[in-house]
Amino acid sequence: GRGEVRAAPDMALINSGVTTQGATAREALDANTAAMAELIAALKDAGIEARDIQTSGFSVNPNYVYSDARDENGYTLPPKINGYQVANTVTVVVRDLADLGSILDKSVTVGANTVNGVTFSVDDPSELLDEARKAAYAEAREKAELYASVSGATLGDLESITEQQSFNTPQPY
Repeated sequence: GRGEVRAAPDMALINSGVTTQGATAREALDANTAAMAELIAALKDAGIEARDIQTSGFSVNPNYVYSDARDENGYTLPPKINGYQVANTVTVVVRDLADLGSILDKSVTVGANTVNGVTFSVDDPSELLDEARKAAYAEAREKAELYASVSGATLGDLESITEQQSFNTPQPY
């Protein structure tokens, strides 16, 4: 049997952060640290609790400059490092959806230059999952009774129950 339950989301997850560049890795990291501190302070000022702000990604990468120049054997010269890029992302839980727009606005205003997306969900889906389980069992029982009556058999004891979950999130158009 199959049971499906839908519900309006009551929370959102924002994945955003700051990408900075500098002549050295230290310069890029220092700029990123300052920008992230400002972003996190703005999120806390907007009412987001510290437990709802989690680092979800961090990277330091060189910026390469490629050249068409060739050596005496005709081989392309290797790229040269022309600075560094630091990217730091956080996942933020927004528990009051009415604040979502203003939180996104504040984030971008204070320097979040990377927004990887917003995901909507239900904070505690346990009751919804139980409703789906009940509907799945009822459908499975109904089918079993139909098969038994059509074949002239009777239902025996329940031998096994297996659960598979799949969550279908809304797809953008």
